[in-house]
Amino acid sequence: MNNPRQNLTEVCEDLGKFLDRWPVDVVNKMTLDQYVSVGNPDTFCQWVETKTVDLGNIKGLVGSIKFGIYKRTAKNKNKKPQKYDNDEEYSWQKSFNANTRKEAFEIAKNEIIKTIEYANVGNLEAIDDLKLYNIFKWKVAFLYSNERIIPIFKRDWLERIAERFGLQQNSPYSSIYQKLISHKPSYLSVYEYASKFWEEFGGKKKPNTQIKTKRTTRKAVTEKNTETQTRRGASSYIATQKHNILQETLKNKLIEKFGKENVLMEENSVDIKVLQLDKIYFYEIKSSAYASGCIKEALGQILLYAHSDNDERPKQLIIAGQYKPNDNDMLFINFVKKILNFDFSYENIDL
Repeated sequence: MNNPRQNLTEVCEDLGKFLDRWPVDVVNKMTLDQYVSVGNPDTFCQWVETKTVDLGNIKGLVGSIKFGIYKRTAKNKNKKPQKYDNDEEYSWQKSFNANTRKEAFEIAKNEIIKTIEYANVGNLEAIDDLKLYNIFKWKVAFLYSNERIIPIFKRDWLERIAERFGLQQNSPYSSIYQKLISHKPSYLSVYEYASKFWEEFGGKKKPNTQIKTKRTTRKAVTEKNTETQTRRGASSYIATQKHNILQETLKNKLIEKFGKENVLMEENSVDIKVLQLDKIYFYEIKSSAYASGCIKEALGQILLYAHSDNDERPKQLIIAGQYKPNDNDMLFINFVKKILNFDFSYENIDL
């Protein structure tokens, strides 16, 4: 892994550029030449390995076979590696059990798509079982995980980290990443957190950098678009409109519980309001990868919305995000409640 850049905003911009170039719908349609080639810096594999090197360095590790299939250079065109399956131009993993480059690419592409889908919803255990090389599939998983994976991919580093946290060295990648996430301090980005391990294992610590995020004002609507879109943000959200998906999911859940007539979406900019005889529920939804991040982004907004509302019924304020809070998130939540003498709750939205 490369040490994160001094300017953390630039690191996040690298992730945004990657997701701009390779949103999920583009990955679904990519051809073999777009996936991997020789001399083309714009392939998917070149972006993952080279253009996002500051988001975790996998360059040169394992070799080109980590992509599942690769095109041999002109110099090595006639050298067919014995450990792989080959045709006149391409080599691919034997574990694919593919007879042609077309079959091998479809398998590799399907593995990439599954990796993205699993990373997007936080199902890391399922990624362990995919056939692609670990060093590559976990870099891909990180890029589409909304920063829910720590950008460290070398197995020897991860084994030492696993031992540090009381795990067996042969623990699966998913278990190590989940353990790392559960111990990530709420005030550190994943890059700053990873740099602590970089420093310990021989690199140099880079200065902390702040990232500012802001919410886009939206007019009242009845339905939200959940189709794939490119979205560049300071915290580099994944290309799909995660906020809208979370909002639709929560809206449907609340309608089922309280009835459609009692659930309002985006009235006076409030993500969701639930009307009851004795109180009003205000929901502010954030797509940050961590509960503490959602709270930091949402707290001022939800207070302002509640203050501006003229209804005299008591107001229950709820901040919602995709993931359950870890121990450090809970420390932050309790601190905010105590220091502000203010009661609110956090709920996770299970996708």
